[in-house]
Amino acid sequence: MASSNRSFAYSGSLLQSSYMDRLKKPAELMLVPMIDIFTVLVTFLLMTAVFSRLTIMQLQLPSAADSSSGPPPAFRLEVIVRKDGFELTDGTDRIGTIPKSNGKYDFEALSAQAVSLKREYPKSEDASVLLERDIEYDYLIQVMDTVRSAYVPAETDLAGTNLSNAGVEPAVLKPEASNAEPRLKKMPLFANIAVGEAP
Repeated sequence: MASSNRSFAYSGSLLQSSYMDRLKKPAELMLVPMIDIFTVLVTFLLMTAVFSRLTIMQLQLPSAADSSSGPPPAFRLEVIVRKDGFELTDGTDRIGTIPKSNGKYDFEALSAQAVSLKREYPKSEDASVLLERDIEYDYLIQVMDTVRSAYVPAETDLAGTNLSNAGVEPAVLKPEASNAEPRLKKMPLFANIAVGEAP
């Protein structure tokens, strides 16, 4: 019985000594696997990242100094975005209104009207987009894009006369990718856009 107690005590001291040896050794931090993981992760993220190209558009924001900066332009298109549709003016007189179609803003009619006004005033470059308070910001961007340019048949000149036929073809807001005809060209309309709050 004494021998079994001795062996038990001996094995206990062995366990304690190996445990104490492990405590005395400093812990090693394995950096190589971590560097490997980060290298693979960075490579994967760079390969799958989508680099978007931002377009910056310069706007003319209203200020007190603008009122005395010089003579006003001969014609300035104002597009007022209201809850029930668009209202087009020249700053003093109403040119027309474009009501919503099926509960949505009619950007194609706005584009056709802007092309018509550009043909009437070919030297005019100025436009204002005015929003009512509760209109979403996305509509402001869409109106600015519509007023800035439009796609017209390549055979038409600035006056709107069709050079190949006698008729005038309507403007297109954006050509569809599947139905895009090479006969369409992008026509600049009113590039100098100011934004503000609708009266």
